[in-house]
Amino acid sequence: MMKSWLRPPRLWVGETADEQHRDEQHRHATWLELFYDLVFVVAISQLAHKLSVDVSVYGFLSFAALFVPLWWVWIGTTFYANRFDNDDVVRRILMGLQMLAVAALAVNVHHGLDDSSSSFALAYVASRLMLVLEYLWAGWHIPQARGLTNRYAVGFSVGALLWLISAFVPLSLRFVLWTVGLAVDFITPMLARTMVQQLPPHPEHLPERFGLFTIIVLGEAIIAVVNGVSEMHWEFASTLCAIAGFTIAFSLWWLYFENVSGSALETARTSGRVQILQLWLYIHLPLVIGLAATGIGVEIGWPCWSFSHSRTMAVVWFSSTLLWLIGRTTSHGGDFHV
Repeated sequence: MMKSWLRPPRLWVGETADEQHRDEQHRHATWLELFYDLVFVVAISQLAHKLSVDVSVYGFLSFAALFVPLWWVWIGTTFYANRFDNDDVVRRILMGLQMLAVAALAVNVHHGLDDSSSSFALAYVASRLMLVLEYLWAGWHIPQARGLTNRYAVGFSVGALLWLISAFVPLSLRFVLWTVGLAVDFITPMLARTMVQQLPPHPEHLPERFGLFTIIVLGEAIIAVVNGVSEMHWEFASTLCAIAGFTIAFSLWWLYFENVSGSALETARTSGRVQILQLWLYIHLPLVIGLAATGIGVEIGWPCWSFSHSRTMAVVWFSSTLLWLIGRTTSHGGDFHV
C-alpha cells in the first residue's frame, strides 16, 4: 500500500508525455486541488474585508497590491499541477504545507502593508519554497522536463529570497524588494518560452481551474448581497435591492463563462506562440482584481447604492468594474459578447 502512495511526478503534457495522459482531453481538477482552493476562499474574504473598511483610492491600491502575491501563489500551484500532478503522499504533504502558508497570508493580510508586514512576507516565502521543492522533485524524476523545472526553480528561488530579505529591512525598502521579487517571478516564465512551448499547459484543465478561481471571487458578491439583505426589513424596496445585487453578480458570471474555453491555449499550442498563453495568463490578474473589488462595492453601496455615499467610492467601484470588463474582453479575445 505504501508503495502506491509514493509515485514519481507524472508528465501530463508535451510530445514526451505518457500516451494515456496526453490523450486525456477532458482532464478535470482533482479533489486535492478543490480542497486547496478552500483556503483561498478565506484569504480573499479577509482581503475583501480590508477594502470594505477603507474604500478609498489608497484602500483600493493596497487591496490590489496584496491581491497580487496571493493570486501568484495560486497560479504557481495550479501550473505545477497542470503539468506534473501525481496525487501521491509527497504531493499531498507539500500541498498541505502550502495551504498553511496561504492561511498565514490570510491571517496577516490586515497588516500586510504596515510595520508588521514581515509576517506576510515570510508566509509568502514559505509558500514559494514549497513550490520550488515540487519543481526540483519533478525535474529529478522527469529528465525531459528538467530544463523547465530548473529554470522555474531558480527564478522562483530568487524571487523568494528577495521576499525573505525584505522581512529584515526597513519598511520603505521592504516594498521595493517585494516589487522586484514579484517582477522576477513574473519574468521567469517569459524567459522560459522555448521550454514552455515544448511543454505547454493542458488546454482543458487550465481553463477549468481559472474558472473555479473566478467562482471563488464571485462568491464575495453573493456574500455581499446576503450581508446587505440580512440587516434590512423585507419590503418592496429591499427586495428590489436584493434582486439588483444578485443580478450584478449573475451578470458578471455570465460575461466570463459565456464563451470561456481553452481556445487561446490551444492556439498557443498549435501555433507555437507562447506569448498568447502568457497574455491570457497575466490579463486574468486585473480581471480578478476588478471582479473582487466590484463584488465588495455591492456590499458597501448597500442599500441600493444611496446617494449619500462618497464620490471616491463611486470612482473606485466604477474603476473596478471597468478593470474587470477590460480584462474579460482581452482574455476572451474577439469572442466578447454583451
